[in-house]
Amino acid sequence: MNAAKTILITLIATLGLVMTSCENLNEVNKNPNAAEEVSSNYVLTYVLTRSARVYYNLGAEGSKIAGAMQYNQVGTDLDAAAVNQYGWGQESWNEYYDILRNNKIIYDNAVRDNNNFFKAVSLTIRASLFGLLTDLYGDIPYSEALNAKTGTFFPKYDPQLDVYKGVLKDLQEANTLLSALTAKDAINATSDVLYKGDAAKWKKFANSLRLRYCLRVSSKKAEMSAAGINLEEEFKNAASAVFTSNADDALINFLGTNGENSALGGLLNSPSPKYFIKPSRTFVSKLLSTGDPRLERWAQPVLNKWDSRVKKTVDSTVKNRFGDSFTVKFIPATASSVDTSLYVGLPIGLPVVQAMAYNKGTDAATYNPERNPYISFIHDRYRKNTDPYVNINWMTYAEVEFILAEAALAGNFGVAGTAEEHYKKGIKASLEKVAALGATGFDFEKFYAQPGVSYAAATTKLERILEQKWIAGWLTVQSWFDWRRTGYPNLKTGPVAQSGAALPIRFMYPTPNLDPSYLVNYNQAVSRLETSAYIPAGQSKDHPYGKMWLLQGTSKPW
Repeated sequence: MNAAKTILITLIATLGLVMTSCENLNEVNKNPNAAEEVSSNYVLTYVLTRSARVYYNLGAEGSKIAGAMQYNQVGTDLDAAAVNQYGWGQESWNEYYDILRNNKIIYDNAVRDNNNFFKAVSLTIRASLFGLLTDLYGDIPYSEALNAKTGTFFPKYDPQLDVYKGVLKDLQEANTLLSALTAKDAINATSDVLYKGDAAKWKKFANSLRLRYCLRVSSKKAEMSAAGINLEEEFKNAASAVFTSNADDALINFLGTNGENSALGGLLNSPSPKYFIKPSRTFVSKLLSTGDPRLERWAQPVLNKWDSRVKKTVDSTVKNRFGDSFTVKFIPATASSVDTSLYVGLPIGLPVVQAMAYNKGTDAATYNPERNPYISFIHDRYRKNTDPYVNINWMTYAEVEFILAEAALAGNFGVAGTAEEHYKKGIKASLEKVAALGATGFDFEKFYAQPGVSYAAATTKLERILEQKWIAGWLTVQSWFDWRRTGYPNLKTGPVAQSGAALPIRFMYPTPNLDPSYLVNYNQAVSRLETSAYIPAGQSKDHPYGKMWLLQGTSKPW
C-alpha cells in the first residue's frame, strides 16, 4: 500500500470517528466530578452536618462565647486572653460561605428539577446561615455573594436590615413550599441527617426560626415595617406551626467514629483531655442556689472538698442524682475564705496565676495547673467522643417556649397562652431534655415554686425569662444574642477584662483583602458601624465593641 493511500484511509477513518462521535461530544466534555453533577441528596448530608457543626462550635465548651456568657472559664493561660478576658481578634467566615456555596447547588438543582422539598430545605439552611452571619458580624456580603461564576468576586456588604428581611422572606417561602408538597417532592431519608425526610418537621423548624428572627429584630420594628416586614403578622403566622415537644428539636448526635463526627473534647479531636475548661462560678452558683439538677449533668464535684464537719481527711464516694459516682476527698476547712461547696466554679476573669490556684486555701501542694482539685471540672461526658447528652442543638423546643413567653409578655404578638405558661414549659422542656425531671429526689413543682425560679415571684419578668433561657441554652451561641438584645442575664466582667466593665457584642470582620474593590466594600460596611466608649481611641469601628445596626439606638446591652 503506497503512502498516499495509507494517508487517505487514515483520514477517512478519523473523519468517521469524528462524525459518529460528534453527537456525544457534550457528554464527553462533562466533568463527572463537577459539583453541578453531584446529587442533591449527597450534598445535603455535607451541608447539614457542616452547618450544624459550625453553629455548635460557636458556643461549645472552651469557646469565646461560652466564656462571655459565663458558662465556662479556662484555668490556664491557654486561650485565657480570649475566653476569660474578651481579647477577641478577627474571625474568618470562610467556612460559612463554603457551606452556602454547596447549599446553592441544592437550591439550583431544586429549581431545575422543580423539587419544592429540596428548595424549601435549602432556603431554610440559607436563612439560618445568613442569619447567623449577620448576627455575628453586622453587615455582610449577601445579595451579591456566591456569584463568583458570573464574575462577582468582591460582593458588597448588604445593610443588616436587608439581610434580616431576606432571612425572614426565605423562611416564609420555605413554609409556603412545605405546606403544599406533592408526591414528586422527596428527599432521601438517609441523606437528611436532621429529619429523615420528614417534611412536617422541616416546616416546624422553618417556622421556629421565623420566631427567633422576629424576636431578634423586634427592637427595629419600625424599620422592618418600612422595609415591608410586619413582625407581628410574621410572628403570628409562624407560631401556628412550630416545635411542640423535644422530639421536634433540630438536633444532630455525634457518632464518635472519626474526628468529623465526634464531640470536640473526645480523644479523636483532643488527644489531651481538656481539664483546663472549668464551669464558671456565676453559672454554678445560680444552679446551686435553686438545687437545679442540670448542674449534675454538666459539671462534676470537686476532687478535694473543704468541709468544716470533718476532723480529718477522708475519701468518700459521692453519687449524684443520676447515679454517677465520684471519689471526693473531704478535707477539714481551716480557712473561712475557702468555698466548701461540692460544686465549685471558677470566678470570672481572674488573672491566670490566681485562676490556677483558686480555692486551694492552706493546701501548699503543687498540682498540674489544669487540674486544681478544688475547682470542679465540666462533666466527664465533655471529654468523650460521643455521649447522649452532648449533641448539636441547632434549635430546641425549650427555646421556642421561651420565645413565646417573651412575646406573650410583650403583648403584641398574639400569642395564645400566658407568659408564665410558656416560661414554665420552657424550663420543663430543658429539664426533660437532659432527663432531669426523673432525677432522684427532684420535685419539679417544688423547684418551680422557689423565689429564684417562680415567674410570679420575679420583680422583673423579662429578666426571669431570659435567665432561665440562658440556663437552658447551656453552651449555645443563642444566649449571647439574647443577652446582647436585652441585657439579661445581668453578667459582670472580671478584674482582667481587656475593655473594662463590658462584654463584647460582635465578631470582627476577617482580615481585609487588599484589593481596592474589596476595600471599598469593607470600608463602607465599617462606616455603618457605631463606635462605643469601649473602643480605644484611634482604633477602627471594626471592633468587638462596635455597634451594628441591630443594636444602634437601643441602649442595649450597655
